[in-house]
Amino acid sequence: MGRAAVDYRFQRLPSAFRYYPRAVFARRAALVPEGCTVPRLQGSAEIVRALHGHLARYRKVCGFDDDGNLPITYPHVLSGPLHMALLTHPRFVVRLMGLIHVANEIHQIRPLPADGTYRARVWVEGYRDGDRGHEFELFTEFEDRNGTAWHEKATLLARRVTSGGQAARSARQTLRYEKPADGVSPPTVAINATRSIGRRYGWLSRDLNPIHLGDRGARLFGFNAAVAHGMWSMARSLAALGSGPLTPPVRIHVDFKLPLFLPSAARLEHWPKDGRHVFVLKDGEGQRPHLAGSTRAG
Repeated sequence: MGRAAVDYRFQRLPSAFRYYPRAVFARRAALVPEGCTVPRLQGSAEIVRALHGHLARYRKVCGFDDDGNLPITYPHVLSGPLHMALLTHPRFVVRLMGLIHVANEIHQIRPLPADGTYRARVWVEGYRDGDRGHEFELFTEFEDRNGTAWHEKATLLARRVTSGGQAARSARQTLRYEKPADGVSPPTVAINATRSIGRRYGWLSRDLNPIHLGDRGARLFGFNAAVAHGMWSMARSLAALGSGPLTPPVRIHVDFKLPLFLPSAARLEHWPKDGRHVFVLKDGEGQRPHLAGSTRAG
């Protein structure tokens, strides 16, 4: 790993909105051009604290109880301005608005007290060329006085236009998910994704992609209706599991599947398996998956 081509260093988190003009108006490629790469881009903020009102609204929107600690997905939201700074930098040559969040991994080593002060670090470097397009791994860490306490890897996809057999294979892969043993009916939790969730979570997370805010904006990007944020669906699913499967140290992996259109009535199925807690968020009929994942101690 060489020296970073970009190294943003902030004392406190910047405003995410200062980067929106670059996200919306900058001319970028749909995929990394041949012969180009993404150099190491990194950023940090030395003093990161949760605001009480913002945290309370996040808990309410995502369904987390107030246990005195930051919800396990909340550092992703706090780090949003650093993500925006890197992904809108000219050295990140792919357009931000075309990226799809396809997977997320979190490793929480210790609880993060809600009144704590943390240091946040984010970085991205290189990409993978796969059947679906170019994949980027965006890393985030939260540090307390004892070192790294929370780590995340978000996998982002710049999708390649496909057709025929390749598109069919990609669709089949999207529909695959882990299932309970034959004859076992797992517990279910009803998840109500209201029409306003896209706007409410969008303002909290500073992710104001038009596909989440309303049907009109979603149709501009080829969707029939507004789509829930993947990180809201993940957070709401984890909150529905309760505190047991999320007790640190814990590792979480989620694959995002089909879009969750707004409004929707969804259902979360979950069950223990081989030392893990497996969960799948499906449509109201329990047929099509929106996300699938698991938690395990460690």
